[in-house]
Amino acid sequence: MQQFVKKSMSKLGVDVRLVRNIPLARKKQKHDDLISRWRLLSRYIPKTILDIGANEGQCAALLREAFPEATLVSFEPLADCFAKVERFHRQNGPGQAFPFALGNENATQTIHRNDFTPSSSLLPMEKMHHHEYPQTVNSHPEEIRVRRLDDVMSELNVDYPLVIKADVQGYEGHVIEGGQETFRKASAAVLEVTSYPLYEGQSTFDSINDQLTDLGYVFRGIVDQSISKHDRRILQFDGLFENRLLMDAQESSDPASGGASS
Repeated sequence: MQQFVKKSMSKLGVDVRLVRNIPLARKKQKHDDLISRWRLLSRYIPKTILDIGANEGQCAALLREAFPEATLVSFEPLADCFAKVERFHRQNGPGQAFPFALGNENATQTIHRNDFTPSSSLLPMEKMHHHEYPQTVNSHPEEIRVRRLDDVMSELNVDYPLVIKADVQGYEGHVIEGGQETFRKASAAVLEVTSYPLYEGQSTFDSINDQLTDLGYVFRGIVDQSISKHDRRILQFDGLFENRLLMDAQESSDPASGGASS
């Protein structure tokens, strides 16, 4: 009887450990899958990555893990979120953070700061956003600084190849408009694109694709996506756009790629 009890307790201990470890294993697998998707950018051998719309540094942490040698440059206008991003950069360089948003003008603007800070935007939120993400129901105005990306880049000493990541809650078109020369020099860009209207007057896939096509880009696919819990529609996704003009020029001048040497 005593041996039976010991075996039962031992089995129970194993079961408890399994129950505890399964969620951790799933969380690790999800994290590893996400890192693997961001490593798609390895094709561009980035020496500098712009993290536009950094929030508290969530994406910066992923990019640092995926590209430990790259210089990360983050932009985040909300003061408390910026403090966290700045601390991350101090502890996980090389890189730096700037306390302003990017747009098509240098100005002071009013952002709709949301209680769920990743959903804060310079654009008002649509009802569908509240329905899909109930934690975003409350927001209030806050003044922030906005600058043009091209003006900022003229003040920095950036190493190339360059990759741009922008997650700015529907404001992507304004970022592109204010950073056309920078986008022309980047090898690739990952922009968050919404499939359904989540913000008033937001950029759409078609408008973003048109802007980037004019700058020499082509859409290459999806890095990550967010799916509705209500009807499984794809609400938004991180679209990968490749600077075809720049990449074709580089590959044609690289003998290793099969192109003609210049």
